[in-house]
Amino acid sequence: MDIPGYRIEKEIGKGGMATVYLATQESLNRSVVLKVLDKVQRSESEDMSRRFLDEGRIVASLHHPNIVTIFDIGLADEELYISMEYVEGGDLKQRMQSTVMPETALDIVSKIGSALASAHSHNVIHRDVKPANILFRKDMTPLLTDFGIAKQTDHDQDLTSTGIFLGSPNYVSPEQADGKQVDGRTDIYSLGCIFFEMLTGYKPYHSDSVIDIVIQHKTSPVPTLPDSLSGYQPLLDKMMAKKLEQRYPSATALLKDIERLQRTNAAAEINVFADDSNVTAEKKPLKKKKTMILLTVLLIISACFFFGLQFVEISIKRSDTQVVQASTKSVLQPASALAGNNLAEQKRLESQSSNMEETIEGKATPQQPVSDEILKALEWLGKQSLDEYKLTYPPKDNAYYYYSRLLELQPDNQNAYQGILDIAERYAILAERSMLNNETDKTRTYIDIGLQIDPANQALLSLQKLTSNK
Repeated sequence: MDIPGYRIEKEIGKGGMATVYLATQESLNRSVVLKVLDKVQRSESEDMSRRFLDEGRIVASLHHPNIVTIFDIGLADEELYISMEYVEGGDLKQRMQSTVMPETALDIVSKIGSALASAHSHNVIHRDVKPANILFRKDMTPLLTDFGIAKQTDHDQDLTSTGIFLGSPNYVSPEQADGKQVDGRTDIYSLGCIFFEMLTGYKPYHSDSVIDIVIQHKTSPVPTLPDSLSGYQPLLDKMMAKKLEQRYPSATALLKDIERLQRTNAAAEINVFADDSNVTAEKKPLKKKKTMILLTVLLIISACFFFGLQFVEISIKRSDTQVVQASTKSVLQPASALAGNNLAEQKRLESQSSNMEETIEGKATPQQPVSDEILKALEWLGKQSLDEYKLTYPPKDNAYYYYSRLLELQPDNQNAYQGILDIAERYAILAERSMLNNETDKTRTYIDIGLQIDPANQALLSLQKLTSNK
């Protein structure tokens, strides 16, 4: 790849829509991040190109110390790219692997809240505020990034008008999960979820099922903080209120309450220090020594935990292709077997089989009618997983799983059937990419999986013929 004015150093990330590279801008000799739209995606969908360019234009129009800086947007040798600042401090998702102090958490919420206030004042709603989209500079300044699904309320078609609602399940607002029109308050809700996670170390809602988590965001009360953090509960309640009229009306209103809380905390800290001054001179060195020992122990534990995580992540990445292949061979049904009356009969037999097994195990329960909430959540999660290229993996959190479950519950659902066909199309895209990179084994794996899903997919059949001739 050759983009004039830039020297590509290495690939640092890859998503369903674009590949991200670390590069050097030669004119200024500075490190930048190049986000390059995949050619296949561009040729397949004009909407992808539009969304990609919109992201660059939206962020470039926002000048704020807590929003990532865009340097350039361009087209070079048919490569559509965005050049942005290189941020070396990692993201909030990584940082939350260790404890975040309440004062630090409140400061991060304040700065990201300020970034959202600026975006909202320009009629831009982020719609995907989550820890992975909050980066840190070397000086630990938090930055809001990835406006890939942002919406400008004064123009552009709202993506939700097509029935597609976007975002991340663990941080999705109730109105966003319903596919309704959203405003800046949806970002405030997501930021509230992040605030809770920073304070407690775990997400607001828990379940083995992603569907249940989405439904909890819509129906469950705001989670309660531990007693030691109860002073932050009123702020959290208003950020995560289920009813829009009870939530903060704007990020600016949120910032005012944060400032008041920070002043209150500062005053309380001054009183604590005043009381502490009565400690005898003999006890102070002992207290300092104990603190240093505790900090050293915590540092050692954190280091061990970090390196352990790195080892696990590397192991997972190495085995990813083999796991996907193994996990799909035994569970995928061809799309042709899922069509029309065959589908209804197949699902009926599967249901009978499942009920028989439950009866044998003594777990059978009367069947309950399926709510529209579950059907809507399954369809959303299927589309979400499809967009994120979680096609058949990880187990029970992938597009094939959600669309198959939807077909079990509603055998005539054409959106689910089309979704399964779209999975095969995505595998054709992945196979074409890997073929261009001369990754033969990976190409064949993608083709095999895709053809298990849709044996009649012409793109996959053509690719299979090409690879068999090599």
